[in-house]
Amino acid sequence: MRAGAEPGRLSGWLSSTYAWSLAAVLLPVFVLLIMALRRPALARPVARAGARLLFRLAGMPVAARGLERLPGVPHILLVNHSSFIDGIALVALLPPTPGYAFVVRQQFPVQRLLCPLLRALGTVVLMPAGAGSHAGNAALLVQALRRRGNLVIFPEAGFVPEPGLRRFHSGAFVAARRTGAPLVTAGLRGARLALKPRRWLLVRATMSLDIGAVLDPRHGDMRLLMAAARAALLRLSGEPDAGNERQRVADRA
Repeated sequence: MRAGAEPGRLSGWLSSTYAWSLAAVLLPVFVLLIMALRRPALARPVARAGARLLFRLAGMPVAARGLERLPGVPHILLVNHSSFIDGIALVALLPPTPGYAFVVRQQFPVQRLLCPLLRALGTVVLMPAGAGSHAGNAALLVQALRRRGNLVIFPEAGFVPEPGLRRFHSGAFVAARRTGAPLVTAGLRGARLALKPRRWLLVRATMSLDIGAVLDPRHGDMRLLMAAARAALLRLSGEPDAGNERQRVADRA
């Protein structure tokens, strides 16, 4: 059994090494080009082309379904978060025009080094969790919706190695309520298998994005709105329920 497993293991390591080698060659080229363009309207199509080229050459198919459901007005796309590769997969899968600004948390020092890249793509960087961050981050999201248009938000905020949809944070829902921006539910599948958390072995997995229901945030109770969004993402993502039995509004955005 052990001897029979070695060829498959070797093949996996070789394909992963090939994929990372592609990334090491392609990503710097596209990153420099994106930073040179500076404007999101110009940079996002380039980023999408680079991401799709990388996945195609690495033998990792990507597919999106239900893109016709995306509203023609500024909106928030809620997506499950399961891997470091999620962002690149979404760049490859979502339409680049007018495109989406990703919402990320300021957690890692390397983000400061990537400021020109994040700025060129219109990325919204939230304040670290702490006193006053909830109100401040909600205000940042409202401002971004009004000035930059569509946002991609991972309502779980982060991910862990264990499969499962975690408890949602409330920032996206507060911003949607204040602006009236529709909340679009979406499920990303295959990313956890392609690059498991805390591991660097890339697997040739198919990644797919399914666009689900569009929710109107202007009416109804906030808790019910969050519960409806979470139920939709559970169904679309195929992830097990790793949150509380009753979805509670988080204390921070």
